[in-house]
Amino acid sequence: MSMHLLLGSRPAHRRWRYRVVAVVAALTLSLPAAGCSGGGDEEPSDDNTFVYLSSRGLVTEWDPARSYSDEVVVLSNVYETLTRYNGVTGKTQGVLATRWTASKDRRTWTFTLRDNVRFHSGHPLTAEAVKSSLERTMRLKASASYVWDPVEKITAIGTRQVRFELSRPAPLDLIASATYAAWIYEVSDDAKDYRATARGTGPYTIASWNPASENEVELTAFTDYWGGWRGNRYKNVVFQASPQSSTEAQLMDSGEATYAGGLPPQLLDTLRGRPNVTVYERPSWQTLIGLMNTEKKPLDDVRVRQAVADALDYRELVKASRGALVASDGVIPEGMFGHTTTLDMPGGQARARKLLKEAGYGPDSGRTVKLEMTYPAGEDTVRTLGDLMKAQLRPFGIDLQVEGLAWASAQWPRAKKKNVNERQDIFVMWWWPDDPEPLSYFRNVFRTEKEISYNLAYYSNPELDRLIDQVGALTATDPDEAVRTYRTMQEFIIRDAPQLFLGTNTYQRVLNSDVKGFVDNPAYANVVFVHDLTHK
Repeated sequence: MSMHLLLGSRPAHRRWRYRVVAVVAALTLSLPAAGCSGGGDEEPSDDNTFVYLSSRGLVTEWDPARSYSDEVVVLSNVYETLTRYNGVTGKTQGVLATRWTASKDRRTWTFTLRDNVRFHSGHPLTAEAVKSSLERTMRLKASASYVWDPVEKITAIGTRQVRFELSRPAPLDLIASATYAAWIYEVSDDAKDYRATARGTGPYTIASWNPASENEVELTAFTDYWGGWRGNRYKNVVFQASPQSSTEAQLMDSGEATYAGGLPPQLLDTLRGRPNVTVYERPSWQTLIGLMNTEKKPLDDVRVRQAVADALDYRELVKASRGALVASDGVIPEGMFGHTTTLDMPGGQARARKLLKEAGYGPDSGRTVKLEMTYPAGEDTVRTLGDLMKAQLRPFGIDLQVEGLAWASAQWPRAKKKNVNERQDIFVMWWWPDDPEPLSYFRNVFRTEKEISYNLAYYSNPELDRLIDQVGALTATDPDEAVRTYRTMQEFIIRDAPQLFLGTNTYQRVLNSDVKGFVDNPAYANVVFVHDLTHK
């Protein structure tokens, strides 16, 4: 994604996050036979190089404390965290920390660091370095630094232990594995020192950065990496921009690329069963949501919002995505703590007609509900869904106009206009969590905001706010009660209908069949931890 824009350093801000999971326009293509080149004059990559294809440029921010966008797929191979969430076991595992302990009240945590770890500079990883890194991240208040809000004090104990003292209980092992704002790095007072200069402990260092070029970023093996280089591991990683889906498919089919993560269903189907590639699919934690403007007529009437939510045929919408989406069970996606399949989800057309009639709308009343829905331009799956939603709502006397707008220059700024009548009626975007717990689905999107950031339904519920402020501590001290609380929070959202549940993204990845050890981790959107892989 080449069209990045830094939107600021407020804790809740995310830059262009919808683009990370953009599903490219559906194309019809007859691929060349396996082994035929689809990449022009380029030579196939050697066996030691992992080529990651992206439909756009990735890097706009190199500073690991400020990064909050697509560069996560690069930086996750350069920097490391104390812990990492394991998408298979559902638990955290050690990375830079080998073990950790928590007090009974979950307000004091102590992490023991791995021995013999060096930064790319050659300097050793120490407790003081970890303390300095996280204190700088917290001080800058950028990216997802808010995940560290419970931390009051960090203390280096000798060279190998770091103690965290919290203002309230929190699952710090999960927080330490966050997608953003949890990387450990060497601190510099000069912001330029973070620009394309690796200051981490990860398996790769930055060999080159060529913005707006085809091979945007090249990484090379850090020879002193603590994890070693046993086996046939990739010594080089290239992040290659390939704007055309057809080109991505050809590069994968010809063996000139190793990974493609966003091919449309039609192209994906042409690659299935080919011996030189493997298609991986699994549900993600990325949800497609439509936020309904609770301050603007007619959606300020909860009955109208409920009617819109009930009138949609979600099974038909998911079917139209051709495998890109699965139906949502609630705010929290499958596989995440707090997920449940027993919520009373919207979807009753008789109830929709009844609600509209009560609100004074519908075909029999002569009053049409006119709504404008915006979505990020270029999101072709959303465009397809929008056309179908328009047709589904028309028999109910709901006139839905659908418009794709450029996120940074049009959609998001319009949603923040002071005049409520100048805002959209329904704002469609993707959402996923900052760390492996569901709090950000509620805190960032539905908690009352004085200055609008991502609560683009403009929704306010003091009781929900109270539960949002409590549930993080419950996750650490009483997980069963936290699950019950998350259920109540989801029931509030379904009842008050500030959100349309349009589906959950299905990861659909294509990898060269020589790759061994690939596991898609929903906690790290579109990240491939390349050092974990081997090849034939």
